[in-house]
Amino acid sequence: MTFNLRLPYDLFLEATMNREKTIKTPIGLIKISAQADALTSVELVGEDVFSSDKEDASDELLEKAASQLTAYFNGESKSFDLPLNWGKMGNFRKRALEETAKIPWGEVITYGELARRAGSPNASRAAGGAVASNPFLIVVPCHRVIGSDQSLHGFSAGSGLKLKQQLLELEGHTITNQKVNFKK
Repeated sequence: MTFNLRLPYDLFLEATMNREKTIKTPIGLIKISAQADALTSVELVGEDVFSSDKEDASDELLEKAASQLTAYFNGESKSFDLPLNWGKMGNFRKRALEETAKIPWGEVITYGELARRAGSPNASRAAGGAVASNPFLIVVPCHRVIGSDQSLHGFSAGSGLKLKQQLLELEGHTITNQKVNFKK
């Protein structure tokens, strides 16, 4: 007779073990990472990270995230319903990213408006810093935050402003001279 005894340390390791899945998208390879029951990051990665020999972890959460991202790029979905692990980020950064996650598909807000929604109306630069360090590309749609003059400002993922423009155009916006033309 054998017993399968799980020690508390085993459960701790399982809960803190990072799981990953890499998917191909129209903007490049996206790596989805998770620990326990929440995503820890969604990031654009270089082609050299992808290896067809590497077996990505297969689990329900990673599959759900991959499915929702694929649906987004196929124009079949406009929102995400995924648990996010915000980690140990500061209060304002977390509030700003939580507010960013609420920006609906096809809409944009300014950095100043984001700061106001996050509870610090005079912190538009801090709001910019928060979205610049967003660990959840597309799922927390930092590409939907623009300058007060309607221009595209810093975007740290992939090809920068070119990618931000591509994502906004995917959502139906017209961009001219790196400025969003608001829909009438």
